[in-house]
Amino acid sequence: MKENQYLRIAQVAADYYRQAGPEPELSHFEEWLNKLNEPMRNYFTKEGFEASKGVVNFRRFVAEENVQGLKEYMRQHLSRSDYEAWLQQNS
Repeated sequence: MKENQYLRIAQVAADYYRQAGPEPELSHFEEWLNKLNEPMRNYFTKEGFEASKGVVNFRRFVAEENVQGLKEYMRQHLSRSDYEAWLQQNS
């Protein structure tokens, strides 16, 4: 992947997380924990809700619950070639 393509993709991904909607709620955290496998579930249960608010995986979960999925957002906001490169890197 070329550097300028990487930067375009990174910018769109950052935009996705910035527009992600409302702040995470305790109910989101509980749902997210139920979807995690051990040992991750145990780790984040111990870390707690407040400490987990900034975790990218958790933020993505909240965004997908409230807005739209990352994959669809990227498809809509990237060129076809950038989207295909992003898919290749994330498969």
